[in-house]
Amino acid sequence: MGMVLLPVARNSALSSFFRLSASTTYAFHMIQAYVLFALVVAHGLLYASWIAAYNHARMLTRSPLVFPALNPTYLYYEVWPGNTSSLGIWRASLIFTGLTTSLIMLAVFVTTFPVIRRKHFNVFYFTHLLMIVAVVVICLHASTMFYCTAPGLAMWTLDWGMRLYELSGKMDSTLVAVGKGWFCLTVPLPRNRLKGCACHSPLAHFHIHHTESSIREIHPFTTITHLASQKLSSSGSDKNTMIQFLFRKSTQSRSSTSITHDPPERRLKRQWTNKLADLVDDAAIDLSPPSEKVEESDPQRQRFAAQHQITLRLEGPYFTPATPASYETVICLVAGTGVSGAIAIAAAFRQQSMIEISAPKTTVLGHEETHGAPLERKSTISSSLAPSGTASIWKRCVVVWSVREADYVDLPFWHADTTPGLEVRPILTGKGRARVNMEETIDFMNENGARTWVYISGPRPFIEAGEKACRRSGVDFFGARWT
Repeated sequence: MGMVLLPVARNSALSSFFRLSASTTYAFHMIQAYVLFALVVAHGLLYASWIAAYNHARMLTRSPLVFPALNPTYLYYEVWPGNTSSLGIWRASLIFTGLTTSLIMLAVFVTTFPVIRRKHFNVFYFTHLLMIVAVVVICLHASTMFYCTAPGLAMWTLDWGMRLYELSGKMDSTLVAVGKGWFCLTVPLPRNRLKGCACHSPLAHFHIHHTESSIREIHPFTTITHLASQKLSSSGSDKNTMIQFLFRKSTQSRSSTSITHDPPERRLKRQWTNKLADLVDDAAIDLSPPSEKVEESDPQRQRFAAQHQITLRLEGPYFTPATPASYETVICLVAGTGVSGAIAIAAAFRQQSMIEISAPKTTVLGHEETHGAPLERKSTISSSLAPSGTASIWKRCVVVWSVREADYVDLPFWHADTTPGLEVRPILTGKGRARVNMEETIDFMNENGARTWVYISGPRPFIEAGEKACRRSGVDFFGARWT
């Protein structure tokens, strides 16, 4: 029980000290929880078998009642009804506290099945909160359990205190329609949220709470903003830094009709992202190319027409321990809204390229030219991308975005025309079009045998297929999974 509770905090000091990824702590928590539940089941079965064997032996020998069925660890005269004192009643009550805890653990165990966890996450999450009651009851069942669970409970309580403090602040944000059901959310993040953060990864996510969409739901979103660069560029005059999120409306799934009798339109309207998106008119949109007068240093160069001012709360950031600057080639295999992480990685690569260029240069056949003389690309250390003491060798960033043709929008977040080594390749699917052949894509991008890292994000089957392709190709990878 103590091991189960240790890694559950989002702001885990344990994870920060040992530099453990969220996927590692999640796997540890899941394995320990399943082992715990198996031991609880074995404990209950042994108790039931003891009662049957004891009663059978007592009937054969016609011996007097020695051990009570409610608590066989004591003699009959020590436990109610043989002992009606408060101590005797408490000893008899242990069977009921154990049974209550077992039932709660059973409910939590059932909701961990993928069919429930993925399709009905709120059922999974709020059932897990019943473990608060289970911990209290199990400490009544076995008093020493408190000392075993105290470290994990202390970390969990501290984490919740930090999260509630972050969620207490309201932020006036802007919601913008990008087109074809895509939306961009711009939020002013207080710079003090980045203080003390030692993570250099371009990948970070937040949990967003919008009261008008749902009072109880808090949804995770990967930001498309490279926060490490925002931390370095912070100044005393600016209290906030603008960060952005990209999402799109939910669409009707085939299996949803079998779950409820509500009309599909009504079910979709109740979904969190759809309620948020409905605040903006998706018809009014302008994605024309930006004017030549816009500065190239502008991180987004966006022109949107439809927008709406909203108030929301933000919890985070939570960084993903990924260091793309430690690799020569980074490939982003993303599908649908999984493109958010790829936009942040591309922004990190663009920032590194701007740092490396110390004089006006043009790219000629993979080399850089300054004042007419060819010059090899420098391996300048970018402190916002690579961990302390390591040099950035990142030379190429390729984004392969798989998206349905009906959902494709020319997102104005990349600057492939001004950043040497950055490639963005949208692959349109649907209507008889072939899907991405991930293994061939990885091998083609990695034909020079450079040290390669692959970022995979999108629907779960897409991530699983990408991970298999990376294992076959023998490259390092990271699959962006929420659960």
